[in-house]
Amino acid sequence: MSKLAFALVAMFGLGAMVTLATAQESQADKTTAKDAKEASEKEAAAVAAKAEAEDPESVDWTQIDWGKRLTRLQYRIMREADTERPFRNEFWDFFKPGEYRCAGCGLPLFEADAKFDSECGWPSFDKTIAKDTVTEHIDHKMQYPRTEIRCRRCEAHLGHVFNDGPTKTGLRYCLNSASMKFVSEKQLAKDIKAAKEKGAKPKESAAAAPAESDKTAATVETGAEKP
Repeated sequence: MSKLAFALVAMFGLGAMVTLATAQESQADKTTAKDAKEASEKEAAAVAAKAEAEDPESVDWTQIDWGKRLTRLQYRIMREADTERPFRNEFWDFFKPGEYRCAGCGLPLFEADAKFDSECGWPSFDKTIAKDTVTEHIDHKMQYPRTEIRCRRCEAHLGHVFNDGPTKTGLRYCLNSASMKFVSEKQLAKDIKAAKEKGAKPKESAAAAPAESDKTAATVETGAEKP
């Protein structure tokens, strides 16, 4: 091999080594940037979760990624106003003492004492847990206007309210089970006791898990009346 050929081979070999080293450094930089981004996202998520647990009213619920937070069924109902099948949802025939909360943000919605069997196939209540718990909106999806109810805090679709209730209120809040989470009376007592021991007033949970029931809700289908 001539000196010129040897020099060319050496030069190209050195160039390849430089290119490889540059590529490795670039990949390392990308990995470092990715790790930093993931760490930043985890830190932000932790801060958000802490703020939500301490004061859910301070959370900007319009910025929540509901696709990640909710199940597919919950998303279709709570964010797209779909409806469960009657008699094939979690709470239609469930009668235990406790409290029902929004499955999206944990806002207390109804007490179990307000629940009654309306024989319509969906959980029904005759009054909300507080005056400003839900907001009302006119719904024209059917042939006649109905009053849709949404969670006051996160604006999730819950169901509808009708003026045909059998109790003194004359109201029937017809709800989708997937829009709610149940907290048992026993769990509520534990929460109050724990709060008292900490010397603080018990705060509502931002995402209270159902303590007595954790069934998988039925597939969403359009009902005849729709809650």
